[in-house]
Amino acid sequence: MTPAWDNAVDVVSWVIVVAGLGWIVYRTIERSDSRSALIFRWIISAPFILYVLHRIHVHSPYRPLHILIPATFLGLLWTPNAVSAMFGPLFSMFDGGREKPEAKPVYSGAEMKRRKGLYNDAMAGVRKQLETFPGDYEGHVKLASIQMEDLKDLAAAEATLNEFLGYPGRSPGEVIGALHLLADWQLQANRDSKAAGENLQRIVDLYPGTPFAHAAQQRIAHLGSFNEAMRARYSTVFTVTPGKRGDNLHRADAPPPDPRVRVAELVEQLKLYPADTDAREELAVLYAAEFQRLDLAVEQLEQLIALPTEPPKHVARWLNLLATLHANYAHDQPAAEKALHRIMERFPGGALAALAASRLATVQTEIKTAQSTPTKVLGVYDKDLGLKSPGQ
Repeated sequence: MTPAWDNAVDVVSWVIVVAGLGWIVYRTIERSDSRSALIFRWIISAPFILYVLHRIHVHSPYRPLHILIPATFLGLLWTPNAVSAMFGPLFSMFDGGREKPEAKPVYSGAEMKRRKGLYNDAMAGVRKQLETFPGDYEGHVKLASIQMEDLKDLAAAEATLNEFLGYPGRSPGEVIGALHLLADWQLQANRDSKAAGENLQRIVDLYPGTPFAHAAQQRIAHLGSFNEAMRARYSTVFTVTPGKRGDNLHRADAPPPDPRVRVAELVEQLKLYPADTDAREELAVLYAAEFQRLDLAVEQLEQLIALPTEPPKHVARWLNLLATLHANYAHDQPAAEKALHRIMERFPGGALAALAASRLATVQTEIKTAQSTPTKVLGVYDKDLGLKSPGQ
């Protein structure tokens, strides 16, 4: 080879060696936990490495000696790193590796103080953790729980949960959990269904068209029932009947409920809360059972079955109810079987389809049993009720 060619090969070789060495240096520093110490080690090692590479290239009778001394020094300097790189995965099986555990808040001390009744100290402990982990859901709920459940301070608990809801990056589950909890406390402490409904409406506004919003709408629709239950609890009249021992205290006899009144209540409820599935289901049963208006009952159930956010088990229950109404009140075997087939077609291969297939064999028996049961005879007034579905 010509001297020019030799020089060119030397230059290319050195470029490749220096580039490779630079890449190795960069990778080791990037993956190191103690970068400053590693950089210092590379600064010391670089001249020795270049000297060894140069002596390898130079033909000299003393070349082995010139290589041995710096190579020994480099070996002593880098042996710990080499052993860690080669056997680190094996050691990690026993000592857990070099990765640091994820930092998490610790509330055990605050919880212990809470159990002792030291509520102020417990809140201080929780707040100290929240200074380090400001958006922690567990910490805010724990602090709000102490304020509400132990100190009976709903306003402070509400402020704590609203502070959490103001943090960015919260998961939907945490937001929904906080809002439901706040609604529970407002009902529990003040029986304030208006405030509870406003917080539940926040879920509907934040996650429209989702199962979370649908569940919140269901709770909103039943807040009126909660108010009525509270009113009944605190206004029930008790009477004492003389001459009876052990049974002196009893509720005043109430007249049997009028199905016409209940239907009217449900229709009004659905005008206010169209998403109230419980009210619509009850209305469907009343239409069929009390007034033999299967057409109106079917209409209500079909609205429920068409809801897009309901879980399969709810849809299957309504289709089963549809089959029951066709069997018990219209004695219509094909219609009842069609409703069950809809379950099998909509949810094939699962437990819901298997149950529907099993029930198909008993539809005829259900109809015979229903036919042997006396049917309610409607009076003229009942026939002329002019029942309307909600929205008609």
